[in-house]
Amino acid sequence: MAPIGDRGFWSRDGSSEEEERPSSMPWFATHRIVYSRGPSESEKIEVMAWDRGAEAPGPARYALYTEENAEAASEPEWAMDTEGRLWLRGEPLPDGAAAVVEEVWA
Repeated sequence: MAPIGDRGFWSRDGSSEEEERPSSMPWFATHRIVYSRGPSESEKIEVMAWDRGAEAPGPARYALYTEENAEAASEPEWAMDTEGRLWLRGEPLPDGAAAVVEEVWA
């Protein structure tokens, strides 16, 4: 598996029908989400971006796995579409919330 371009997204290698999960490889941060729920409340979350492929169901092309989430059998909490919009648990961000994705892997 190799990153797509120089954006730091990892992808499936296309060799199997079943989607590989990042837990099959060492986790490392490719991006950081700065998530704010209000003017004085924000947190930084490190994630590894995983390209789900152009035919991925739902609004998000990229799964954004935290280190803990990559090891679990569940879906990632965070996802991003091709236009950079973030999704939290498969839904748009709640009212009053904002998130910015910063690239940390080069």
